[in-house]
Amino acid sequence: MTAKILLAYLLHFGDISGLSIDTSNIDPQEVYCMAENIYYEARNEDIKGQFAVASVTLNRTKDARFPNTICGVVQQSARSKITNRLVCAFSWYCENDKKGKEIPVRNNDGSINQAVVDQFQVASIVAITILAGNVSDNTKGATHFHNPFTSNPAWRYEMTRTMTIGNHSFYK
Repeated sequence: MTAKILLAYLLHFGDISGLSIDTSNIDPQEVYCMAENIYYEARNEDIKGQFAVASVTLNRTKDARFPNTICGVVQQSARSKITNRLVCAFSWYCENDKKGKEIPVRNNDGSINQAVVDQFQVASIVAITILAGNVSDNTKGATHFHNPFTSNPAWRYEMTRTMTIGNHSFYK
């Protein structure tokens, strides 16, 4: 089993936890990018926090300053003008142990890591639900967020905080 197989199963059967979501118009690659971003950014948040991360990702696709696809938004990166280091829109994407690698649903011995499977399944359901248009933005239009316990980006002074959900502060 891989995370992509789990996601394919969820997309194929559409009746996710009794939600009866039409998945026929959802691009599997886009939903995987969204689920991956939710997993790495908010897997330890409650469902409201996971939907908030999904909303920010989706809000960026609608903003001319960002790429117009989910995968483009998630994978957006640039070289810092100051340090020349690669800077990613979502920090996990710059981490070599995650970038371009499958979600680790198997342990080193080949057994299933049920905790990861469960977390990725929830992230996938959130991604499918929001991309199907079944949930409205719960961040009041935020295009940025950060965890104030782990980062203090300079951009936060130039933006308006819309809310705090779980460990993340949201801004537009």
